[in-house]
Amino acid sequence: MKRNELALLHAKLPIFQRHVAAAREIVHQALSHDKCPYIAFSGGKDSTVVLHLVREQQADVSGVWSDDEWYLPETEEYVSSISNVERIRTNAWHSEFLQIEGDYNGVPDYAQQQGYGLVFLGLRQEESVARRLHLRKLGALFYAKSEQAWHCNPIHNWTWQDVWAFILSRDVDYNKAYDKLEQLGVDPQYQRVGPLAVDRVLGMGQLAILKRGWPDLFNRFAAEFPEARASV
Repeated sequence: MKRNELALLHAKLPIFQRHVAAAREIVHQALSHDKCPYIAFSGGKDSTVVLHLVREQQADVSGVWSDDEWYLPETEEYVSSISNVERIRTNAWHSEFLQIEGDYNGVPDYAQQQGYGLVFLGLRQEESVARRLHLRKLGALFYAKSEQAWHCNPIHNWTWQDVWAFILSRDVDYNKAYDKLEQLGVDPQYQRVGPLAVDRVLGMGQLAILKRGWPDLFNRFAAEFPEARASV
């Protein structure tokens, strides 16, 4: 069964409705802190859901997108279509051989400079063991001393089926790169549209998918960074 068919069936389940209700309550609790919030927006499915969950309660919350220079064309198009998203250049998480420079060390660095005190994130326990341990230890809403800001992860316990059920059952616009990944036969659980030039992406075999789905972009990337061919 295809991703969309599974998601629409999942949207009818009571557990999905409970997850949505719980996420809305977490967002409400976080906003009650009134700490100048923002949404860490990647253009991916998880941050898309978080953006909608937050803005249905407070429409003027800004999104912040880290322009890592190398990203899918659909991501550029999608992020540009979303209102009130700040675009910044960072050099955080880049693979060492890329040597890409940015104006900020990362989104948290930018957020501190702007006076943001609360960030909404799309982290989910299902994504990795590290995230599962992190979120189970700290919970969905906690204060990060190192960043001097509250962290809110309203969809921390959602599955990928929950994410797509929310997007499709509510007709939420999303990054159409996911449709190409679906056409390529990539398992929905491993469909990623994040920046290309980061260690956590290179280590997941995403460049091999890029070569299949976006060969022109892959060739430009590999021409500038020949070491990338070792990843495919």
